[in-house]
Amino acid sequence: MAVSNLKEDRQLERLKYIDLCAYVLGSVKRKMLIDRFGISGVYASKDFAQYQSESNAQLRYDNTLKQYVPVDWFTPLYEHNTHDALMLISKGTQYIVCEPALFMRLLEYEIPRTEIDLIKIAPVLRATYRTKKAEIEYISRSSGRGTRLIVPHSVLTVGNFYYLRAFDHKTGEFRNFKLNRIMESTFHNYEPEPRMMIEADIEWQTKLNISLVPNHGHKHPEALEIDYGLVSGEITLSIRKAMLHYFLMDWNIAPLGYTELPSELFPLQVSKIGT
Repeated sequence: MAVSNLKEDRQLERLKYIDLCAYVLGSVKRKMLIDRFGISGVYASKDFAQYQSESNAQLRYDNTLKQYVPVDWFTPLYEHNTHDALMLISKGTQYIVCEPALFMRLLEYEIPRTEIDLIKIAPVLRATYRTKKAEIEYISRSSGRGTRLIVPHSVLTVGNFYYLRAFDHKTGEFRNFKLNRIMESTFHNYEPEPRMMIEADIEWQTKLNISLVPNHGHKHPEALEIDYGLVSGEITLSIRKAMLHYFLMDWNIAPLGYTELPSELFPLQVSKIGT
């Protein structure tokens, strides 16, 4: 009985993975199960058959992609954690707690993270993975609430926030969109033009070499050398131009030319930027 339950639990985990990939990535194939769980192709085929049976055939096989894709009326069978979905699409990883009791002892405090409703962003994440278009209802600080047609290409993590890098039809430019400000999204199975794809995103493709030094007023700058890996009081990092602003915010770095910002809040400052 115990062995039977273990097999059922393991298959349930695989069925949830099929469900998550179909929901967020918009496609899933046997090899993904084989690689993720170390099972044979036979077991992977049985899992897909079981999923189709339980979901009332919510997947169809796409001969062009050679993968299963969700039908238009797809609804996930299981509840999924938004953070797990974002880890999957941005890093290709999944978060696993091996020993809950040990985990709770080690994790004394976790900085609060803005909660994002997966149902609101799943379609735009699918567009990101499939290189398609998505329509989003978005709340901007400058223009308020509005609808945008975008071509997303990357999911970014900055501190406790997630961003989407995408071509914006409204402005004709590549922009960063904060995921928690997306109120609703719709997947559109349309091929974007080359000028809308990641290869045409000049700021994304451009790397900047940014040199950082301790901000003024530090009594013990050697502490910063340990914290930030400075060598002889300086470190040079390669950052995508599109992410420079967010990098400065995330590390609390005083921008170039701002020499009077307090070192307690801005431990480092930019000394020079080059390509």
